[in-house]
Amino acid sequence: MTWNRSWVTVRHHLPIILKPAAAGCVMLLVWKFVFLGNGVYFSEHSKEPILFIILPLVGFIYVIFASIAVGSVFDQYRKVSSSVVKKDVDTFLLYRDEQLPIMMHILIGAPSIIIIVTIMLFNYGPEHWVGALAVFAVSFMLTLIWVIATELDDFHKSIWFRQRIPREWYEIDIESHFSTKNKKTR
Repeated sequence: MTWNRSWVTVRHHLPIILKPAAAGCVMLLVWKFVFLGNGVYFSEHSKEPILFIILPLVGFIYVIFASIAVGSVFDQYRKVSSSVVKKDVDTFLLYRDEQLPIMMHILIGAPSIIIIVTIMLFNYGPEHWVGALAVFAVSFMLTLIWVIATELDDFHKSIWFRQRIPREWYEIDIESHFSTKNKKTR
């Protein structure tokens, strides 16, 4: 593709993969040196409550709120993309400064932390490589969802938007723009 010949898109989106990979590696190191190294993990008797109560319940809550958040920012992303293509300043301005509320970040972040810590405290027995894989994979995926949701929520960072949105659109005062428009329609 001509837009990717100089690897601009790959270089711009590489941090989207590298951030979760780094988070996965950090969590793996914490698991290895803090939890595994000190023998800190749930007992064998707690295996069933963890697998059948805690992880499913927290995972279910996470899936609900993560899907709402990602769906919401993706829907907003599509509307802004459409407004840019159509040169529709009004629609762009309606969504330009909108972002996920902090409460939604908490509803995604809290279950993520609970899931990661539970995975880290699980007793993998002599199969340490299974524990390492579980800690890295779960940390990577939960962080990836967080990174993608926050990237989709910020139009200033997107390479597609930066190339297509006129700079002056970002400088428009929304309140004065719409109050002037409302006065004209009266």
